[in-house]
Amino acid sequence: MQRMGRLDSIDDLRVFDAIVRAGSLSRAAQELDVSLTLVSKRLKRLEAQLGVRLLQRTTRQLGLTEEGQEFLGRCRLALDAIQAAEEVCGDGHSGIVRVTATAAFAQRQIAPRLHRFLALYPDISVQILTSDDVLDLVERRIDLAMRQAPLADSRLIARPLVPDARVLCASPAYLAEAGTPRDPIDLTKHACLTVGDPPPAQWRLWRGEESVEVSIRSVAGGNDGEICHVGALADLGIAMKAAWDVVDDVRAGCLVRILPEWWGGTDRWVRIVYPARLHQPRRVRAFVAFMEDEMMQALAEAADLGLFEASALAKLQPRLGTARRRPLPTHPAPEPG
Repeated sequence: MQRMGRLDSIDDLRVFDAIVRAGSLSRAAQELDVSLTLVSKRLKRLEAQLGVRLLQRTTRQLGLTEEGQEFLGRCRLALDAIQAAEEVCGDGHSGIVRVTATAAFAQRQIAPRLHRFLALYPDISVQILTSDDVLDLVERRIDLAMRQAPLADSRLIARPLVPDARVLCASPAYLAEAGTPRDPIDLTKHACLTVGDPPPAQWRLWRGEESVEVSIRSVAGGNDGEICHVGALADLGIAMKAAWDVVDDVRAGCLVRILPEWWGGTDRWVRIVYPARLHQPRRVRAFVAFMEDEMMQALAEAADLGLFEASALAKLQPRLGTARRRPLPTHPAPEPG
């Protein structure tokens, strides 16, 4: 990269980062709540100071130049360092926490708990980006993900939060009419609700080290897991769902776990995933600590529903036995820097 001029505005770096994340100048302006003219002006000034073109712009798309790609990485390191320095002058419990998760997990496990988190930290706001696809945390500047899929990106750090599982379930009304499967082969005679396009023709189930593949008949489904969830609640058939998606329905008796010795996968966990960086903002650490306490309490309350493998629950003893909801303090205790 050629020798650059002197930069005189941190805000120019923030604008450039926002443009790349948003994919256009207009969307960056909306995200930053400033005018499109100001965004364009700051980008032009930054490129003039550096003496290079950072972005290739056409009427239809925007892309990074080679110099822009290299500068982007260093720009984000600088913004992270500036953020860390700013936190030294305050308690760090302010700003936005950007989280991504599947729509089902966000709606059922994150959103209902936000009122308690915001009572603890009124100066923090939480923005949740829901997607069944694995979003690029670095590119989108997302602080953390709660993922039920394995980690594949070496730029990320993951740690287990709570066990998960894929379980078969149906409504009591459906089972009363169609009968309850007693063996995996019985699924061939039932209406099944599936995820995928085209819909799967088999389900693979595990019981310990034993596995079996069963042919199924998909009567309804789609590329969104909520379709088969709602269908199961509406007595349409049997669905294979993540345990955390159906835990409240099973507890309430709206859905029934079937074939309880069989699982749609082994050793599944909800994981907290971060971009690999030296400094983790205090607001992010506060949110993670809160969700760890909340999810451990939820797991303790659901441990007897048969939705989680005994081997996974055993790994968390004795924490499950002592899980209690934290009282809400008037002011959050300061964290170490």
